Amino acid sequence: DNRKLILVFVGGTIFSYNIYRVLKAYFASSRSEWIPVGTVKNLWVHPIKSCKRKEVFSLYCDELGPRSGENRDREFVAIEEANGTMITARQQPRIMLIEADVTDGVLNVTSPDGHSARVVLSEVVERRIVRRATKNGTPCNGLDCGDEVARVFTQFLDTPGIRVLYYRPDLFNGRLCTTDPGWWNNPVPKRTDTVRYVDLSPYHVSTEKSLQALNEQMETPVGSTWFRANIVVDHSPAWDEDKWAEIKIGEVVLQCYKPCTRCILTTVNPDDGVKSSDMQPLKQLRESRLAPEGPLRDKHGQSPIFGVQGGLLKPGFVHLGQTVYVKYKPSAF
Repeated sequence: DNRKLILVFVGGTIFSYNIYRVLKAYFASSRSEWIPVGTVKNLWVHPIKSCKRKEVFSLYCDELGPRSGENRDREFVAIEEANGTMITARQQPRIMLIEADVTDGVLNVTSPDGHSARVVLSEVVERRIVRRATKNGTPCNGLDCGDEVARVFTQFLDTPGIRVLYYRPDLFNGRLCTTDPGWWNNPVPKRTDTVRYVDLSPYHVSTEKSLQALNEQMETPVGSTWFRANIVVDHSPAWDEDKWAEIKIGEVVLQCYKPCTRCILTTVNPDDGVKSSDMQPLKQLRESRLAPEGPLRDKHGQSPIFGVQGGLLKPGFVHLGQTVYVKYKPSAF
C-alpha cells in the first residue's frame, strides 16, 4: 500500500544519503592526507630580478620567499631611472647573463664583458636614497645601490639610465600579492602575501616530468632553467602540479593558489641571453597548455600554464633530494 511505498522511499533516501556522506568523508579524508609524489631535483635563487640564477643545495623558506645564505630571491632589481620601470629579460634578454652574489653584507655583480661592482649594503642603507620601481603600474620602493653597479648594467646592456635598487621591508610596497578567486576553477585560498621584486608570488614550483612532456612535443628541447622556478620536483607525473593544493618538503609547507601562466620571458635562453627566433617553448605551450575554455580561459587568455605559484604556510629549510608530499585539489584547475 501507500505507506509501504513511502517507507521504502524514505528508507532508500536515507540509505543513499548515508552512502553519499561516507563517500564524501572518504574523498575529503584522502585529499587531506600527505601523498609522496617525488623528490627535490633543483633549488634556485635569483638575487637580482631577471639576472643569472644561483643553483644551491638548500633554501630557507620564509614569508617573503626563499633565501640561500645572504642571497634572497629577487631582493634587487634594475630599473629605468627615468620612470622606475623594472628591467627584465622580456625587454633585455642579455640581463640573464649578469651574475650576482651577496656575501658578508656585500653585493658582488659581474657581467660577461669583465665589468664588476662591489656594493657594501650597510652603506646603501646609510645613504638611504629612495627610488621607486614599478611593474604593470604597481609601485615598490627600494634603495639606490650607487653608480658603480649601475655602470655594470648600462655598459653590458648598452642602455643608459639604469639604476639598481635594494629591497627593504621598511619602505613603501604597493606590490602585495592578493589572491583572485578567478585564478582557478577550484576554490582559491584567500590571502595576501608581501613580496619583494618577484612578478607575483613568493614561491614558484615546476616539475621535471612536465618539462619532459613538453620537450617530447618540440624539435629542440629546453631545460628547467628556462622557467626560473625556485623548486623543481622530480618523479611526480606530468602536469600533476595542476591539482596540488599544498606542498610539504621537510618542515616547509607551501600553499598553492595559482597555475603559473607564461609569457615571452620563457623564450630567452638563460645560457646565452638570446630569444628563440621561433618563440619556443611559448609557442608549443600555447598549443597544448592553455587554460580550459570558460571563465579560466577568460581570466588567463593566451598565457599558457607551466608550474604552480603559492605562498608560505610553515617556514623552514628544504634541500636537494628531500621527499615532496602534496595534498590534492578536487580536480585539475
